[in-house]
Amino acid sequence: AKWVRAGHVRTDTHWMYAPVVENGLGPAAALWAVRSGAGADVPSLLAAVGMDEAELLTGDSSETVESTVGSAVGSAVGSAVAEVSARLDGLGRSSGDARLAGVLAALLHRGRRSRLAARLAVPLGMPLARRVADLVGLHSGLHRAFPDEERLGGLIRMADAADLGVLHAVAGAVLAGRTGTEAAEAREQVEWSALNADDAGLLGPAPLEPLRVGLRDEFAALDALDGLDALDSLDGLDGLDADVADRCWAEVRKYCARGRIVSVEEALAVSRRWRSGAFPRLKSGAFPRLIHLVGPSGSGKSAFAAGLRGVDASVSLDDLRQARGSRADQRANAEVLRQGLDRLDTALARGGTVVWDATSLSRQQRSLVHAVARRHDALLTHAVVLVREEELARRNTVRPHPVPPGVLAAQLRRFDPPYPGQAHRTWYVGAGGTVDDVAGVLESTLDGEEA
Repeated sequence: AKWVRAGHVRTDTHWMYAPVVENGLGPAAALWAVRSGAGADVPSLLAAVGMDEAELLTGDSSETVESTVGSAVGSAVGSAVAEVSARLDGLGRSSGDARLAGVLAALLHRGRRSRLAARLAVPLGMPLARRVADLVGLHSGLHRAFPDEERLGGLIRMADAADLGVLHAVAGAVLAGRTGTEAAEAREQVEWSALNADDAGLLGPAPLEPLRVGLRDEFAALDALDGLDALDSLDGLDGLDADVADRCWAEVRKYCARGRIVSVEEALAVSRRWRSGAFPRLKSGAFPRLIHLVGPSGSGKSAFAAGLRGVDASVSLDDLRQARGSRADQRANAEVLRQGLDRLDTALARGGTVVWDATSLSRQQRSLVHAVARRHDALLTHAVVLVREEELARRNTVRPHPVPPGVLAAQLRRFDPPYPGQAHRTWYVGAGGTVDDVAGVLESTLDGEEA
């Protein structure tokens, strides 16, 4: 055969007589099988995401579980995976990342959300990893009673963080095989919530997407007609333009959850105050912006902040401790925090972009910073840094100012990353120090999906 490259054929056996060798499957094959609509094989899925069966119960591969308990949990997880697959198929999520996210969330629903997000980022990529982790974190909330008069607003806010169809499927599936009054009441709550979400048109994929796209297109049309300074171009927003657009979109979502917006026209009217002379500082680009870093010690928060452009001020609690004599001195934490919040208040009053550099592990810790941001009408961006625990432990041994291993372990146990919607927008920073996913932005997200 003249077309065969030199050295390409290394045998004199004709291909028709050669033994048939089945194509080998890579470790990610189980993930693609679920995406394609095939049945989920639990051991293969666990191997694909680098976990083992012990983690289904403990959330930590270093812990041992009794074989009988582990077997029972494995059986329950298998039932949950089969049930969520059937529910997703019934919802029309029979393929794609939405199906994979739901199946993995049911599989890993006993895991710790912060740990899952960081671990899954390697095999899945940040966008899908954080969506799976958010499903794990949110699903149990649907098992509890919620005031009916507040339910619709709560569901709309929840739609900021998760696909509600997939979330309800996971919440119902993890109850499969469970008996007793508590499980029965939880099923009733999930079914009632799903009925309300369906009536409101929220069970479909991205229910707020038409509103977002419509608002973006209206902004582009207004820009073309009126030459708005605040939104020069919606085709690749950056800098001030993106800040103003994202602030408008955040305010629209807030009013939507309050039941005051149902159309693009109403959204445009609500956003007017943020892009008109009603707030001259906003139009001029002088409104304050706060980038709120979130993550355990050694995750790379300070390094990420150092790479940001256009930062006018930075408030670091570690630097304040160092000024008092030692970065490791935790005895005056309350005083250091008060000093930091005072500096933040002063910096935001001057305008520009301010960075808050602290671990901010819990919602309560973050709420103190949020209160200062609200006083100044600042655009709030969460920069959530997600790094595997093993990598954090390694970094801690080589960083100039390590924390005691026990302190790091305690931080990891307390770490409760913010959900989308708890700030105007969210950046998800991976182990490489880059923004690997975003939420709450008017333009499309980094992975090609819409925010």
